[in-house]
Amino acid sequence: MSNRVDLWLDDEDVASANTSGSFHFTIPDDAVRKGNLDDPNDDKAKASWSQRLYIIESKFYEDDAKGSKGTESYPCITGEVTFQVPPDALRGSATDPNAGKQHRVWYRVVPASMKNKTHPKFKASNYALGKLNAICRAIWGSKVFPSGERINLGEYFGGDSPPVVGNYVLSNMRASKWDGERRDEITDFVPLEMV
Repeated sequence: MSNRVDLWLDDEDVASANTSGSFHFTIPDDAVRKGNLDDPNDDKAKASWSQRLYIIESKFYEDDAKGSKGTESYPCITGEVTFQVPPDALRGSATDPNAGKQHRVWYRVVPASMKNKTHPKFKASNYALGKLNAICRAIWGSKVFPSGERINLGEYFGGDSPPVVGNYVLSNMRASKWDGERRDEITDFVPLEMV
């Protein structure tokens, strides 16, 4: 018995495979655009749009955050969240061009930097905390965190069955370029009250 599998691929098959394996989102027709992201000389091109995402996986674990020079590292807590555009997603009455695509994000919080403005990771940690809080507000609303109470984000994003998994969030997406390369990112999450 032979273990060979011969495939006869044409240009259309190759283009389809490249698109399906691409990390980048397809920019929908209703996106707000500036410039041309397909033009290799247009480094200021960008596009933004809203996208409904389903949380399919979440982990909360100890890790190390690298410093800006790459030589130092700081103990951190990482919230790793995997989002997916629902496979049956629609944009208007048509199929969403991003249906089924996934996007994984790592939010790293350095405990030593919290409330320490002189720490090199102060801004990055505040950014990560803001995003983790925003995910919870997008799912359960702004009252998810009662004022004056201590909150353990690990209870939302970690454990065997993280409460955030299986929920939807409405997010704002941006496609842009960094050093000439395309990058896609979630810029923010819309609180449940505003959906």
